[in-house]
Amino acid sequence: MLTVSLGQQVTNTSLNCHKVMAWLSPSYPMGAFAYSHGLEFEISCGNIVTMVDVKDWIETLLRNGSGWNELVLFSQAYKADRKSLGEIANLARALAQSKERYEETLALGRAFEKATSAIMGLKFNDMPLPVVMGFRAKSEDIPLEYILPLYAHNFVANLISVGVRLIPLGQTEGQQVLFNLFPVMEEIAKAASIAKLIDVRNSCILADIASMRHETLETRLFRS
Repeated sequence: MLTVSLGQQVTNTSLNCHKVMAWLSPSYPMGAFAYSHGLEFEISCGNIVTMVDVKDWIETLLRNGSGWNELVLFSQAYKADRKSLGEIANLARALAQSKERYEETLALGRAFEKATSAIMGLKFNDMPLPVVMGFRAKSEDIPLEYILPLYAHNFVANLISVGVRLIPLGQTEGQQVLFNLFPVMEEIAKAASIAKLIDVRNSCILADIASMRHETLETRLFRS
């Protein structure tokens, strides 16, 4: 009996691992690689030119900007029931500081849900990405403490890839930035897992302005 129980536990853990890897994979049909979160504008202006600049920019977003907010929204959606999910989704929309950020989070959430509902069934309404993925994770019994740091990892990796393509950074430099941010991802994910909705914050004004000004950038590779 004990052997069966342990075997079932291992099986469930393995399945959860595969689900999360699929959801956060660049091959999952969301198109997250098409968005720079305003970083393209800063690079085009010459404000971000080194891997240190990229690391500092992303770390600031994780600690005090959209990265932090996404993790808090994910955590709150994970803990929410269906009645309160709409309130969290509305807050996520309101926290989008530009037209492109608003379109980004909704488009990613819509694409994620379209693919996931086709595979797993149970269609949810269109919601911003951290909200719908957080609620999905709970419905699939994926532990919050497991998926939240990986969501942070995905957020960071997507932005690093922008720097690799546009500055350009070398692939090894990009990985060095990623590895240097591992402790920050763990720290911020842990804090976000116990945070409340009232703890959302944004003091990354330059990032918000960059996202707004990206809308009028003449030549661009990314949608935000």
